[in-house]
Amino acid sequence: MLAVERSFDVHVDTLWLLLIYTVPADPSRKRAAIWREIKRVGAVYLRDGVCALPERPETASAMRAIAAKVAEFEGQATLVEAARLDSARADLVVAQARTARAEEYADISHEAERLLAHVARETEHREFTFGELEELESDLGKLKRWTAQVQARDYFGAGADARLLELLDQCVAALAAFLEETASRDADPTPR
Repeated sequence: MLAVERSFDVHVDTLWLLLIYTVPADPSRKRAAIWREIKRVGAVYLRDGVCALPERPETASAMRAIAAKVAEFEGQATLVEAARLDSARADLVVAQARTARAEEYADISHEAERLLAHVARETEHREFTFGELEELESDLGKLKRWTAQVQARDYFGAGADARLLELLDQCVAALAAFLEETASRDADPTPR
């Protein structure tokens, strides 16, 4: 029981940034733009118009930029720094953040599985072209960038699971094999 209480205390000791904001209802694209920015930085909503992030130099900078964007959209924003949340609320925010990151990692895993299936289909159909290889490499690059973006907002260590990392490694290996086959077919002009 004491170990559990200690883990909760870690969240109680966390200093938080709270962004309290309103954006005019019209046009709705402005509200949507703010919502996307808040999601991009990994903030958790405490209620409508109030979101939280652990206080760090990079999160403070991101929240200031969002607050400035709110003002640019003729809304109002207040950024509260060094806020403390009670134990129950802090644990809830951390749990919500971890759940959101876990869902994002699961989405990336699903897309990596789709990429592997795509490579397998192209290999089965013998579509060994450099154009196809470039498309597949671009898709892998997107998955790697997406993973890095999620890791950057993974403030509470949900972490990319071993399955995702394994899938990304499999994608790299599958593309390397595809590249090798493409290069060997390009070098050997005899039909197969």
